[in-house]
Amino acid sequence: MENKFAKKLLRGILCFAFWLLAWQIFSAVLGRVTVLPTPFAVLKKLLELLSTSRFYLDCLFSLGRIFSGLIGGILAGVLLAAFCAAFGLFDAVFSPAVSVIKATPIASIIILMLFVMEKSFVPMVASMLMVVPIVFGNVRRGIASVPTEQKEVADVFGFGFGKRMKYCILPSVLPYFSAACRSALGLAWKAGIAAEVICTPKYSIGLNLNNAKVYLESEELYAWTIVVVVMSVLIEKGIIFLLDKLVKKGGVANVKTLED
Repeated sequence: MENKFAKKLLRGILCFAFWLLAWQIFSAVLGRVTVLPTPFAVLKKLLELLSTSRFYLDCLFSLGRIFSGLIGGILAGVLLAAFCAAFGLFDAVFSPAVSVIKATPIASIIILMLFVMEKSFVPMVASMLMVVPIVFGNVRRGIASVPTEQKEVADVFGFGFGKRMKYCILPSVLPYFSAACRSALGLAWKAGIAAEVICTPKYSIGLNLNNAKVYLESEELYAWTIVVVVMSVLIEKGIIFLLDKLVKKGGVANVKTLED
């Protein structure tokens, strides 16, 4: 076990060193620091950012906006799916609206929202609207996948809502829900950061990215991009870990990777 971990760690370090060296070579050959600064210049700028309190404040506010949108989108998607599965009229009214949201480019959504709401709310709503169609579609498929035999058994033994949910619906829905959350997390994060870059709310990662672009601060632009990528990876790993625990607790051994 230790040898496998050591090999995996060594391989990761070597891959990282390879791409770092490639970055350094490309930067030297290009010779234009405003386009591709050296990794050491970017690292220096990143360390400068990490030493300021404003950096953590910006990251915290961005996380708050995006996670609010993510949670709101998950709740809205689950509720819409449940109501559409239960009531045909509800499905006829809201399913087309979800399809329209899914087909609309995120840039159009962000620009339209700037006309109707305060810019600090736009990243949260943009993230939520990206999440709703994914969660809605997957949960609907999960509800539809409940075996007929289980429904008949529940009817015969007169299961109430709680037992039906525990023994019939959740085991079928949870793998779909987990897969939806995995996909939605990345989209919510990208949509939220894109919205921040466009509408530049105070205390946000997007504002710093936009300012770095406007003032040609390429080192700062790359440094903030690294921050976005690292935060995205860490958050994704944490959410996936929690989702795996949730699915196993729900009585499902394996999580299917379902693409919407």
